[in-house]
Formats: sequence, structure tokens, C-alpha cells
Amino acid sequence: MNVTLCNDDGLYRAGGELSAKWRISRVPLDEVQSVEVSVLWHTEGKGDEDLHVHHFQRFAEHQLRRAGLADQQVLQCVLPATPLSYHGRLIRLQWCVRLRLFLADGREIVAEQPFHLVSNEMARPHSVSSDRAAMLLPKSGGAVRGKVLENVPAS
Repeated sequence: MNVTLCNDDGLYRAGGELSAKWRISRVPLDEVQSVEVSVLWHTEGKGDEDLHVHHFQRFAEHQLRRAGLADQQVLQCVLPATPLSYHGRLIRLQWCVRLRLFLADGREIVAEQPFHLVSNEMARPHSVSSDRAAMLLPKSGGAVRGKVLENVPAS
């Protein structure tokens, strides 16, 4: 499974458009029941952890056969104005594109590609102090890469 963001730096403006491409390979079509592609945010840290799905698409088996499972698919959606990505000491708010693959044997494979939802100020180069940028973005720089999170039985 592969999810690729169209912005190499992983920064997307609040209210702007997110564009990503996804593809599933190395899994035979007859083993796939459905695929879900979503854009969501979740919190981590102190207190309750929240999750909110902003955009959701589900592809049933017959739709996947028509579209071609191994062919690259496009996801586009307009992002909301809030909440913005945040990486503080006590809480972290992370946006991502999530790809969930449901297999006929009951297993589920999940891959996430994180990205940063930032204000228009933050999206403009050199407009935010380095202290503010450090609070909003994680310390690791460079392009953001997706990874497979889990391979667990579907519930």
C-alpha cells in the first residue's frame, strides 16, 4: 500500500485543497473485500484522545475491480480552516491520510501518511518565528513518509 502527498513538504493551507495519490500492490484483487480512504485528525497526549474524520471514501469489491486495484488512484478534498496541526508538550494534533484495506480472511491493513494543516501565515516562507514553528511542527524535518501501522483482524 502506498499513499503519496502532492506537496513534498507535507504542508497544506487551512481551507486549501489536499491532493494525494494511493495505490495497492502485492495484494491479489480476489483477497480484497473493500478499501477505505480518509482524511482525518487525531490527538495524542494528556487526557482523552480524539479522532475526527474530515473526508471519507469507501470502495467495495466491485468498484475496485472496475477501477483497477494496482492502478494509481487520486484523492482530493478541501481542507477545513481548523483545527491546525499542533505539537506541544502536553498534546499533539496530527492530520493524516489513512488507507484501510479489508481482506477476505478478516485481516485489516492500515497505512497512514501524516501531513501538517497550517495557517496561511505558516504556509508562507519565513513569516513565522522559529519558536512558533517549533510548537506547530515536529522536530524531524524533510519530507513526510507513510508507513503501514497495523495488520490486525477486523472487528
